[in-house]
Amino acid sequence: MIFLFVSAHPDDLEFSCANLIRYLAQKGHEVKILCLTKGEFGIFDQDWIGPRLARIRVQELQKAAKINAIPPEKIFFGEFIDGFLKFTSESVSEIISWLNRLQPDIVFAPEAFYAYYFQTDHINCGKIMYYIFQSCQDRLLKPIRSLFFYNTLNPNFWWPFNDSTLGKQSFLQHRSQWWFIRWIMLFYSLDKVNFWWKRLGPWKYAERYRRISKISVVHNNTAEISGDDTLIKITNSDSMDSMNSNNSSIGSMIFNRILSLISHLPAFNPTRERYKVEKASSEFAQKIEKLCDRFYPE
Repeated sequence: MIFLFVSAHPDDLEFSCANLIRYLAQKGHEVKILCLTKGEFGIFDQDWIGPRLARIRVQELQKAAKINAIPPEKIFFGEFIDGFLKFTSESVSEIISWLNRLQPDIVFAPEAFYAYYFQTDHINCGKIMYYIFQSCQDRLLKPIRSLFFYNTLNPNFWWPFNDSTLGKQSFLQHRSQWWFIRWIMLFYSLDKVNFWWKRLGPWKYAERYRRISKISVVHNNTAEISGDDTLIKITNSDSMDSMNSNNSSIGSMIFNRILSLISHLPAFNPTRERYKVEKASSEFAQKIEKLCDRFYPE
């Protein structure tokens, strides 16, 4: 069984999916990561943006994934540029090519519609995966059986856990993003507090997901992640449960709505000025200029 976790940037998965990724890998399932950009504009220093920062962030993701039991050969990078992942026919075709190469059974991607971190690359990544899942299965060599969204405000699937140490440790490997991580780490545990303990049991934390295809719960208290066939069956002792999202904690929803409002600020959704490259003669700068002309016209 092949699980594919798709992200827009190198540091996206560790905050939201680290514990599920590590569990699946340690249980012997094949887990792959597809990062569509290399985070070339992840900092604001002109001396670092571009290929130099990209090389650093590739290494950071490899170090983070290793903590979660994913080797470097299972990590793949797309050719999109940070800030320029758009919902276009070209993007759809490129990601379909990746899916045909990696041939996953189950795909995880950023929430496309009920997102609390409304960053445009994340949203477009989710929309592309949703579109492919719903409308382009005939273009895939191997159909996707199930699609899950992470970073969601409307969860219907939870992955509970007790120890957040390795999840935090993997997230902290993205040292180039310390300007951002030092603040978001303040909310790491709060974001994952198990407000659903009456249904999940006495777990301290839970990662939240939204499943697009249905979750079936069989009568022997075993939860199944299933598509056309059962993909993975894990008993309650392995910490899986599923439920209706109407039972979500009001406090958790308010907290995430606040994050959603913050993420709509211009700082999180910059325009053409954010992608200005001072070394205009470089190949990278010329490429960015063309992309800006197309997607951020003056």
